[in-house]
Amino acid sequence: MVPARKSELPTRAVKMRLLAACAGRTWIKIYYGWRPNLADEGDNHLIELAIAGAARAIVTHNVRDVGGGELRWSDLPILTPSQCLEQIK
Repeated sequence: MVPARKSELPTRAVKMRLLAACAGRTWIKIYYGWRPNLADEGDNHLIELAIAGAARAIVTHNVRDVGGGELRWSDLPILTPSQCLEQIK
């Protein structure tokens, strides 16, 4: 057996945690094509997925761009990873 390189260990740990987090979850189909009009078109799908999946928050380092759209949802906070961890404690 070939020992894992140091750079692979964090990636494996992240993959295992993601798999554990996804276990028993339900895939959500997105049926609406409206766009929240974020500055970066590539971020709009995050809002759509969060709404369709009844997310309690969007966690991203890109808070300014994701939270800067024309439409606002008072029940859908945009948090940094640090803010999310603080709320979990």
